[in-house]
Amino acid sequence: MPFATHPLQLLAGLSVWALWFVVVYGGLSVACSAASADATAQRGVFSGINLLLAAVTLATASGLAWAALACGRAASRIDRAADGGVGRFIARCASALHVVAALSTLFVGFPLLLLWPCI
Repeated sequence: MPFATHPLQLLAGLSVWALWFVVVYGGLSVACSAASADATAQRGVFSGINLLLAAVTLATASGLAWAALACGRAASRIDRAADGGVGRFIARCASALHVVAALSTLFVGFPLLLLWPCI
């Protein structure tokens, strides 16, 4: 897979994580300013805001996990002699970075399941 050996793969996973972070927590701030206090307080942690943000979090983490798996599989299929090992190195590092980004997404998104959205 040529996309797995592209050097931009080294930046892709953590860039997706950073974009997710800005969208989720920025969206949370906008949603809290737009929603009434009574509507979010009655539902607690299972409000529509939290459920939507949790769904975005799980979708992002799933996409990052898929990218990690794709890069890992591509790294195992690359012949070392063909490119001097550079493509294989990039694919393995990209796979590891995608795993880090997926775990970071889940770790930072975990409070969405425990805390009320608009405190």
